[in-house]
Amino acid sequence: MRFLAQAGHEVIGFEQFQVGHDRGSSHGESRIIRHAYADSLYTELMGDAYPLWKQLESDAGEELLVETGSLMLGPPDHPDVAASIQALEKHGLSYETLTASDLAERYPAFKLRAGEVAIYQKDAGFLRAARCVAANVRLAKELGAELRDETPVRKITPHADGVVLWTEAGDAEWFDRAIVTAGAWMGSLLRGFQLPLRPTRQQFVYLETNGDPQNYTPAKFPVWIDAGSAESYYGFPNDGRISGIKLASHAFGPTADPDRPQRNVSPKYLAEIAAYAAGRFQGVSSHATYSATCLYTVTPDEDFILDRIPSVSNAWMVSGCSGHGFKFTVLLGKIAAELATGGAYPRDISRFALNRFQAAV
Repeated sequence: MRFLAQAGHEVIGFEQFQVGHDRGSSHGESRIIRHAYADSLYTELMGDAYPLWKQLESDAGEELLVETGSLMLGPPDHPDVAASIQALEKHGLSYETLTASDLAERYPAFKLRAGEVAIYQKDAGFLRAARCVAANVRLAKELGAELRDETPVRKITPHADGVVLWTEAGDAEWFDRAIVTAGAWMGSLLRGFQLPLRPTRQQFVYLETNGDPQNYTPAKFPVWIDAGSAESYYGFPNDGRISGIKLASHAFGPTADPDRPQRNVSPKYLAEIAAYAAGRFQGVSSHATYSATCLYTVTPDEDFILDRIPSVSNAWMVSGCSGHGFKFTVLLGKIAAELATGGAYPRDISRFALNRFQAAV
């Protein structure tokens, strides 16, 4: 909405819940932002996304991006560690390889296992997710955009060089073009296209710390990813809003029905997270100060979808962010706005096209 309104277009956004709801993938205090990626394409895209977040922060006049640096933990020959180093070098981004003693001196809350290293990259941190959403909406409205919340859209059809949006109330409204970002509801909204999207239920936990409080602050506790763990654990420092450090597993959870949310975090998950934290950190207890769930919308290859909607030529979709999309949303919004208004994006993002799932779509 913001980029379209900024370009002078008349923009109306539809939200099925209230802005800032906790039913999808963008609520809560924090999301990681980083350049260190095992896939070089995403390192390249972050080069465009990072300054857009900085610009949003400046325009909003509030802190949205907390820079902590990032750590990738694991054996130096682990494929993700090696590929991340290669991607950073390819794009001219500096990094440091920290040994166990280096890490203990600089970031004393962390522990490395035998044979592991920590790859530190400074251009990283976390986005204050709920604030980012609110800032985007507020700025879009200031630029003239209209937002209709609590207005579910149930169908999108082509009509007379445009599209018709049908709401749950039965209203039909014509637009010359549409951009659809329905998250975990994308498959049901566009059910006729059999999109290869799977909503999954994810869990996250804040654990209490009992060491020196300074060791868990953004200055002493970078965002981190454990490349060597089968569960793909990752986490955050104390964010200043909820007590403790935040941890989660990126491993995809069970298939979820977004219309029937299950909010409770399982005792088994809590126990597994606590056991992991005991081996990875100093001074972190097993007591959860807060826990909650969110949704991923997963594609078979974990790449995004950014393309026209089949048979609705004036409608575009952005979806399938597969649990690593929030950090790119500001860029995806800009790209979608450009494509929908006849523009182009200079980088090759053909990997995000729907035709890669031709047999399924």
